[in-house]
Amino acid sequence: MERSQTLVIGIGNGLRSDDGAGICVAEALEAHANNMQVLVCDQLTPELAEPISRARAVLFIDAQMRDASEPTAQAPGGAYLQPLESSPHGDPSGHALTPSRLLALSAALYGPCPPAWQLLIPGKQWQVGDRLSAETAAACRNAVPMVLAWGARHA
Repeated sequence: MERSQTLVIGIGNGLRSDDGAGICVAEALEAHANNMQVLVCDQLTPELAEPISRARAVLFIDAQMRDASEPTAQAPGGAYLQPLESSPHGDPSGHALTPSRLLALSAALYGPCPPAWQLLIPGKQWQVGDRLSAETAAACRNAVPMVLAWGARHA
């Protein structure tokens, strides 16, 4: 199967403060998405297995609760890009569907899945609200050129 373009999936809840970071980055990318398909979703669903199967490479973007006591290997601005592997463990339905499980579901339904990564944006505010914290907003701005560079490498 010919894989068409890279796929970026922004995940989050725009009404839970920093949980909307993945959506924020994905929406910012839509204006620059010449060589990538950008999807925005509140949570991962089994229906995403099909577009994943058609992609050249996949990037999941999501917020991550940050524990200040844990050392992390983060890029400038706090975002953390890491490769993903498929994992058959876990329930393929509902809120428990992880990017790794979704990759495994795509492979089971459509054949080998493309290489995949996740970009985690650090967050610290999770209460009801439609604004990102200043730190998370800065990390989102810094993440956009990182994702564009990722997309250019996998075009």
